[in-house]
Amino acid sequence: MARAWYDKDPTRLEDVRRQVEVAYPDLQFVRRAADIVLVGDYPISESGRVIDRYRVEVRLPRESEFGLPTVVEIGNRIPRVADRHMEPDGKACVFLPDAFWYDNPGGMSLMDFLAGPLRAYFANQTLIELGGKGAWGDGEWSHGADGIVEFYKSSLGTEDRTVIARYLDMLSREVIKGHWPCPCGSGAALRHCHIATIRGLQKQIPPSVAAASAVRLGRALIDR
Repeated sequence: MARAWYDKDPTRLEDVRRQVEVAYPDLQFVRRAADIVLVGDYPISESGRVIDRYRVEVRLPRESEFGLPTVVEIGNRIPRVADRHMEPDGKACVFLPDAFWYDNPGGMSLMDFLAGPLRAYFANQTLIELGGKGAWGDGEWSHGADGIVEFYKSSLGTEDRTVIARYLDMLSREVIKGHWPCPCGSGAALRHCHIATIRGLQKQIPPSVAAASAVRLGRALIDR
């Protein structure tokens, strides 16, 4: 396993820790084996007043301090259902990863993530509990495989899940070659077909993210 950015640069980790713990004193950095996790109460504030709190674990991304953290709601307060953008294990779907990287190719700092997307996510959860309708960010994509299809539909010009899965499989490769068959199914070589589309997405979507989405979409196809 490659060393995490915070193990390579402990000084930078300390800077990040100080910033976060000053702004969010009820969140504490905890080392768990090879991971660093923020654990505690995440506050929803309005006009300087805390109006709600959620018990969370926020696992820092290993590859870069600007990567997408993994968030788990550990208070068992939010139903583990797709309509609430929750996984059965309590993982919060704050962002569709593909959309995160497409919109933020340079990533996002932990402070910006906590103050922006995470606040919006939990504020929506509170709004729903009060009888309102969540106004989800992230393009308001659906949960899971449906959201993946919705996200790629505009770029690829199709909502055929099998075709999108082929595109994702190609985007998961570190090297993409022009003589490969185009994933659109035309039978033409990629260089004579959708090479511009593939190269455009390749600049935005990391291969590991495309690979994870390909797996998720593939499982959904099997379960249909």
